[in-house]
Amino acid sequence: MPRFSALAVAVVLAMASMMIPATASVRASGFVDIGEAGVHRASIEALEAEGILAGSECGTARFCPDDPLPRWMMAAWIVRAVEDQAPPDLDATVFADVDGDAWWAPYVQRLSELGITRGCAVEPARYCPDQPVTRGQMASFLDRAFGLARIFEFASGGFLEFTDIGGSSYALPIQALAASGISVGCHTDPLRYCPERAVTRAEMATFLARALKLVPTLQYVQDPGGEGILHLVSEYTTHHPCCASRVTNIHLFAEAVDGTIVEPGERFSLNRHVGERTIEKGFVAAGTLINGELVDTVGGGVSQFATTFYNAAFWGGYQDIAHRPHSRYFSRYPEGIEATLDWPGLDVIIRNDTSANLLIRAEYTATSLTVKLFGDNDGRSVSGEWKNGKGHLVVVAQGGSEARVVTASISRRLGLTSPPAPLYRSNPELAVDQTKYLQPASNGWTVRVTRTITEGGESRVQRWGVYYRPLRAIIEVHPCVLNQSCPTLGN
Repeated sequence: MPRFSALAVAVVLAMASMMIPATASVRASGFVDIGEAGVHRASIEALEAEGILAGSECGTARFCPDDPLPRWMMAAWIVRAVEDQAPPDLDATVFADVDGDAWWAPYVQRLSELGITRGCAVEPARYCPDQPVTRGQMASFLDRAFGLARIFEFASGGFLEFTDIGGSSYALPIQALAASGISVGCHTDPLRYCPERAVTRAEMATFLARALKLVPTLQYVQDPGGEGILHLVSEYTTHHPCCASRVTNIHLFAEAVDGTIVEPGERFSLNRHVGERTIEKGFVAAGTLINGELVDTVGGGVSQFATTFYNAAFWGGYQDIAHRPHSRYFSRYPEGIEATLDWPGLDVIIRNDTSANLLIRAEYTATSLTVKLFGDNDGRSVSGEWKNGKGHLVVVAQGGSEARVVTASISRRLGLTSPPAPLYRSNPELAVDQTKYLQPASNGWTVRVTRTITEGGESRVQRWGVYYRPLRAIIEVHPCVLNQSCPTLGN
């Protein structure tokens, strides 16, 4: 059974109790009321598969997900989460109100030995096993069990501005829990944590499964234009080889867009925001597809950003105002769902057709680019990637009933068209019998893209065709080949 080891926790902010990832690898549950757990179901099944929930039944094969979590049950779950074996039988208990004959008593004792709990009272020491666990206590328990405050101390994120934890002894564990992507907030306007509210069994399953990395965490940021928080609606990653000149342009473009806020109802244009790509701005010459041929232009290659941004907006359900796919298909991009960019004519424009701010974040490495869109989609979050000619999309969190759900399909390739005859060019540096391919030939075809956005029980369907032109080969040869004047070799 896998157990906790040192966590390398990224500084992300995660919604507390309303959403749960749909992508956990789980088995069928033995609880007959698992359907009542809603968005917490995946976490309950993940913990059950690890044996952490044994003895948690509230009746025959029942879990009672909405019942408050008692402190004795919390002790059993956490000890099982952080240790590989059950605690030994008790000789004596440090808590006067813990029945040594109860099956869970050794877990309470072990929780004390690990320094995770100090009980609920002293003289005599008491544990209050039947009292419900509050959200503040939950933060403290998980902080001590997983060392979250120590990790948070070295993290780069800031504190969330909770309005109801001032002066609370749980303030630091609560902030550490938020920074670790386990739980944050019970309300967003204003931002509150509700430290005194009782935790349900289903909620605690979510918090613990996130701490154990059995399910993904959700990413949140403080709303730069408001008092609440924005959650990660969608993110998309594409990849590229290291160190080409186009990578310099991609990074400059990403830096120019990173941190942009698009207010509700506003349009966002990549060209208008970044402006003309010039040498003065640091952009360099790189390949640009012009009339079916790659030629070097200043700022070339930024279509990688256009495609990555477009996919994040596409899968986030934002309104597509303008985009144009490449005239030639590049396998580094998703077929049909991609966009090109050129100054000043070819642009990607979206509209923030939601009631929340949209924050655009752009991150890159030497070989990848990621665009993240933070907003409010009722907690729904998706993450996509295209790599080595293949892609996948993961629903990180299903979200609530008002979330926009985006699905899409790409047709098979239609109307296959052969390339025209090759174009030969003169290169006197080549030998008579030498050829150099500047561009290989490729067929042309059409695919049909269908995007369906379902929101509030109603669906709207968008369809369009994408035509990829056939490309002729461009081949360099010795000049004599072109004018048929090459000397005839003797025998």
